Amino acid sequence: MTSSIAWLSILFVLIVAGESAHVRLAPRRGISPIASAAAVAFMLSLPTPVGVNPAVVLVVGMVVVTFGTLLGAGIATLAGLSTTPIDIAGRLMNAFVAGLLGLILSHGGLEHEVTAAGQRWIYALALWIVALTAAGFRFAVVSALAARADRRSFVVTFKDEVYTFGLLSLAASTTAVMIVLSQSAIGLWGPLFFMLPLALSWAAARRYAHTRRTYRESIAALSRLTDLAGYTTPDHGRRVAELSVALARLSGLSQREIDTVERAALLHDLGQVALDEPIPGGATVLAAPRDQERIANDGVAIIRHSGVLDDAALVLASQATPFRSMLEDDERIPLEARIIKLANAFEDLTAGSREQSAVAMAIERIHLGLGYEYDPVLVDHLIRVVGHRHLGHLRAHSQRPARSSRAGR
Repeated sequence: MTSSIAWLSILFVLIVAGESAHVRLAPRRGISPIASAAAVAFMLSLPTPVGVNPAVVLVVGMVVVTFGTLLGAGIATLAGLSTTPIDIAGRLMNAFVAGLLGLILSHGGLEHEVTAAGQRWIYALALWIVALTAAGFRFAVVSALAARADRRSFVVTFKDEVYTFGLLSLAASTTAVMIVLSQSAIGLWGPLFFMLPLALSWAAARRYAHTRRTYRESIAALSRLTDLAGYTTPDHGRRVAELSVALARLSGLSQREIDTVERAALLHDLGQVALDEPIPGGATVLAAPRDQERIANDGVAIIRHSGVLDDAALVLASQATPFRSMLEDDERIPLEARIIKLANAFEDLTAGSREQSAVAMAIERIHLGLGYEYDPVLVDHLIRVVGHRHLGHLRAHSQRPARSSRAGR
């Protein structure tokens, strides 16, 4: 019993340590592979004393894991690394399902049967399936919460979650099983020994997050070049990026595509620095079509010169192309480009204002180009995003084309 308490104590310390050093990879998402693996190993290592209700064991185990998780999250918050409720809920769900299935497996007597038959690998495989099933439930819970918070499709969010964290979750689940199986082989050294690969993964993820953050800050600084030079109104690029991201989420784009939209939107006016005379207010929507194309091309040339923003350059190359070209000439216009075109037009027409009169006027102007300049489906999304109840009647004027908003991608 003493060795079991020491074993669980080590796992508890790893839960706290891992949670206090989690890595934030997105606004609402972060990773903590050490805490996740330790929590699953903890729940799979729960003792099952004779005469004790398994439900009591499960509840006590979850209380300890929850306390360790919240304690680690509190330490992280004090260090300036706040953990999101979505992450905490996901890791607790992961631990709960692993503990529940682990207790069912334990009371089924599978371990004793396969050990007596000299086929212990069957038990190891069963534990691995349990850990992977628990990870699947975590994906589902996190995706549901994130989809609701971001107003995105559950299916798209689930795919993003698996794509982004699938391999790391596989590594954490496998490590948790190896830790449990090592208890009888190497004792208390097991958790520390098998956590080393995850510690290296954590270090790599931390470096990636730092690089990603620096990359975003560099793009944001570059986007302010037109503001500082007097070509656009202050924070125009940021407002267009925020609106574009909201439209991209409603359009069902993946997180990778949303990131591309954000980068391209931040830099969409960069070509204005090549103008001899600034456009009044920086409103490219009021410029002649040929001038809009020239600004877009100049911006693309500057971006491609950097050699690291080819995805954004590909989107911006079509930002000045009117929507009718896709219907009349069968020209391919990426959905990301159509989103930025509409978001930029709205911000140009409102000059950043969110007053009801300014928004109503901008929507009315946009409706004059419905199906000609702008994608009608995206205009519907725009009305949803700006959220003014008095604009609801404008939806009736949107006439959707035969092909969907994602056509031509």
